[in-house]
Amino acid sequence: MRRIAICSVIALATASAAAAIEPGEWQSNMRVTDIQLPGNLQPEIADMIRTQMGQNVQRATTCLTQADIDNAPQQMFDQTGGQCEYSQFDMSGGKLDAVAQCDTGQGMMDMAMSGTYTDTTYNMTMNMNMEMQMEGPMGSMQMSATISGERTGDCS
Repeated sequence: MRRIAICSVIALATASAAAAIEPGEWQSNMRVTDIQLPGNLQPEIADMIRTQMGQNVQRATTCLTQADIDNAPQQMFDQTGGQCEYSQFDMSGGKLDAVAQCDTGQGMMDMAMSGTYTDTTYNMTMNMNMEMQMEGPMGSMQMSATISGERTGDCS
């Protein structure tokens, strides 16, 4: 279930880089660099989550068409099933700054992204804060990640 939220985040990051990039197939890689879990979470579960998320690089491949690029980058978030909405989005001069609120299905998540981009690459950091819900409120989870993306060629 947390993997769904992470995959949504990757799709968001991939879509965010679309404002001034070349159309084609893009691959993004996300690595969680820090995770703080609610104190009331069982230690075994917390350790499992930290291990799983910290060891794995989450990868996503996205085909961006010229039509996608011509539209507002925020509209590309439909890849997440409409889970996220921007309250701030600025992509100009090789820099990206954005703030989004996402409904992950396990709670609401606030996400802030900042980074740089070229026409064929991007790098960013992402900070997320989520109020976890399972069978009731579980508390707050904070997570930081780095994301890099590159154009790998034409869409297949």
